[in-house]
Amino acid sequence: MLSVRNIETWYGPVNAIKGVSIDVAPGRIVAVLGANGAGKTTLLKTIAGVVDPFKGSIDFEDATINGLDPDVVARRGVVLVPEGRQIFPFLSVRENLQMGSFARSDKSDIQADIERIYGWFPRLRERVAQHAGLLSGGEQQMLAIGRALMARPKLLLLDEPSLGLSPLLTREIFHIIARINAETGTTILLVEQNAGIALSTAHDGYIMELGRIVAAGTCAALSEKEDVKEFYLGGSASAGKGQARRWKRRKTWR
Repeated sequence: MLSVRNIETWYGPVNAIKGVSIDVAPGRIVAVLGANGAGKTTLLKTIAGVVDPFKGSIDFEDATINGLDPDVVARRGVVLVPEGRQIFPFLSVRENLQMGSFARSDKSDIQADIERIYGWFPRLRERVAQHAGLLSGGEQQMLAIGRALMARPKLLLLDEPSLGLSPLLTREIFHIIARINAETGTTILLVEQNAGIALSTAHDGYIMELGRIVAAGTCAALSEKEDVKEFYLGGSASAGKGQARRWKRRKTWR
């Protein structure tokens, strides 16, 4: 479904992505792990068309999408839930969800999709008329995911869905992510620092370090690698965040 080949992305003089290649198969959940500054968010922004790659190719459903504007990429079926949610704070929950469907032509099905999202996120139904800016962090994350789903994405990009959430809410969000994938077949590519829950939820994974992919495989296989256990699965929910300095000193992966 998605094939990224040898992309390089720059922010001015900074080479944030250095020859990255990944594949995402239909119906899979794929996790990209890495410490702060690894290039995970830049990778998603490049795929979504927010940032143009300097070189390389991004093919989605056998058509090249790099160089297209973000709205065109979204209309092709690749929809990004950005880091920090970026909901519309002065619009209601319902209005935020409706904004996600602005490009759809099947207006008669929009209400049915809103009801399905309320089924996944019952708290949104309870706050349907409330301004989104008054929601808790977890509820805003639910709304951001729901708004993206209103576009009926073929590929959903999730940027740090657990950011700022309690362990309990993180588990709830990832449970719903897995449920959405299972019930709709929506393909999901997510970046995450909470490696434990990401590896237990996703099917396949990649690990990034300083703009490069340094390990890849099924999540079951990655979970057994000694390097992953050492740097990410040490029992802390923030394992990956506190390991950045040691990652930078690491030269090879077993």
